[in-house]
Amino acid sequence: APGDGGPATAEPAATASPRLLDLLALAENEPELSALQPYLSDPEPAVRRTAVTVLTETVPAGTGPALAAALSDPDGEVRAAAAASLRELAETLTPEPALGEPLVRALDQSDPVVRATALDLLRVLRLGDPGTFTGALGDPDTSVRIEAVRGLVALDAAQALSPAADDPSREVRVAVAKALGTLRAEPRAGGAHDRLTEDPDALVRGAAFAALAETGCPAPLAARAVAALSDPAWQVRAGAATALSAAASDAAVPVLAKVLADANADVRKAAVLALTRHTGTTPDARSALATATGDSDADVRAYAARAL
Repeated sequence: APGDGGPATAEPAATASPRLLDLLALAENEPELSALQPYLSDPEPAVRRTAVTVLTETVPAGTGPALAAALSDPDGEVRAAAAASLRELAETLTPEPALGEPLVRALDQSDPVVRATALDLLRVLRLGDPGTFTGALGDPDTSVRIEAVRGLVALDAAQALSPAADDPSREVRVAVAKALGTLRAEPRAGGAHDRLTEDPDALVRGAAFAALAETGCPAPLAARAVAALSDPAWQVRAGAATALSAAASDAAVPVLAKVLADANADVRKAAVLALTRHTGTTPDARSALATATGDSDADVRAYAARAL
């Protein structure tokens, strides 16, 4: 960790090169970046990798841009070390063009770890623009596309997320579904929410329905959520129950009351939590919650009792 005062790890002294030994000796004095630069460009990968470690331990001025430049190192282990260091130090680095520029250049690297790390840092430091993250939605690597989704979320770019609702990766589509809830993106016919609630994957459908609790659940999607309460996957049923918390009470409460008999405790819990949002509009919600206080699951009972 930065600033812990410990020496950088490296090869045993018996096999270390003279340059590596020089670097380790230098590290004891917390050198400035200018003193480390020759080691960051050394012909020997082990020296460059250790220089990255020393940089991370000592964090002199200019550390961020230097680590970002190391993302383009020809050696995979050096790139991996630089990526790990950037993620570790992300919250402490100064957002500046000198750091943003090498991060953007790193997006052209063939190494997906590098591309994902660059996007992550561009998001955390708010150095990336919508075009940068939108372009990465087409990356061949799943982890990179997920970072692109996270970047667009940070910029409140809900509309730009829409194409990712059709991503071939389940993980990406789940990330998009959750993001739409975070952004409170208004559902619309043919939009991302519309497509994700009919996704072939149960986890995606569940996440998409759950997000409707934050965005609002208009009548067409409420009807779809009611139908999804019969889905064989409990994740979908739980998500559908959650969605109905934001639907019209007259349509939602009667079906949520029936969901309290679902075989899965997580689904029943979702129904209880959804019903709590309707207690101000209809007494039927409170009546249903009263029956849940006798549920076999302690969490369900507790949530119901708290709502009453």
